Amino acid sequence: MNIILFIVTICVSIPSVLINLFAIYRLHANTKLSVFAFRTILHVSLFTTCTCVPFFLIELYFNSYFPLSPSICKLWLIVDYASIVCLGLLVCWASIQRHILIFGPVHIRKLQSTFKYKLIPSILALGLPLAWYSILASTCKYDRTLHETFRCRPCFENEKFIFLIDTILSLILPLLITIVVTFFLLIRIIRLRLRIFRFPSKKWRRCKRLTRQMILFSLIYLIGLVPYVLTNLNSLYNFWPSINLPWCIQIADAFTYVPCCFSSFLSIYAFPEIWTNRRNRRYRHHHHHLQKTNRIHRTKLASTSTMLSTMT
Repeated sequence: MNIILFIVTICVSIPSVLINLFAIYRLHANTKLSVFAFRTILHVSLFTTCTCVPFFLIELYFNSYFPLSPSICKLWLIVDYASIVCLGLLVCWASIQRHILIFGPVHIRKLQSTFKYKLIPSILALGLPLAWYSILASTCKYDRTLHETFRCRPCFENEKFIFLIDTILSLILPLLITIVVTFFLLIRIIRLRLRIFRFPSKKWRRCKRLTRQMILFSLIYLIGLVPYVLTNLNSLYNFWPSINLPWCIQIADAFTYVPCCFSSFLSIYAFPEIWTNRRNRRYRHHHHHLQKTNRIHRTKLASTSTMLSTMT
């Protein structure tokens, strides 16, 4: 099983890094509030794929044993767990943000949107998991003699109460919020379509695009985290003994890298502007600006002629 996971992880992670770099490069100039959360997700996914996945591959190669020093093991645990939880918090925030962007105020002040909807969520999503897992990992001690490998596993999983609190706050709660908020977003979008947007329009296409992006990233997050949450709960309460086998736990651990590895592939479909030529986008923007200017000019001329006719 380790060999299969090793090959599959390599085959997925390498193209994921390349596509992620290209997607970040093309979305870098896009400062829209609707894109910021997913751009942050792509950055965290790239960092996780480049730092945590190689250590996971090393562990698979040495048959679940860690050949490096305990200090590197602790650092890997901190970054690995924090990045997975960070991605979950970002997806959870993006699902809430979609309600604000679609059904909230039309005009959000730039300073307010930058501070409230960009900086604060990003700092909390990045800082809280890092601080939490740094505290937990600092308590871990590994006995390792010279030239002997060991299993790099978090010691706080042996404490039932701490492990339960960590699973609920870091995984189950963001999962439930994402599911509920995305479900209600879908319901509100369907009602909006039936009541207002009976015919295709630019605003409806925007609402549909924002909803599609959220559903795609929520699904990939659920696929990656649900097996891991189930194995965690099963290790605590043993409600399904058959999934306590080592190979089941190893597969669940591998699934935690699904969100970071597949978010780049999803961005290709969720953001078609990644593949759009910038020159074409500038041309369309300039053409739209000219059309808008001409309409305003014609409206002013019509109002002026109407005023002159009434005066005469």
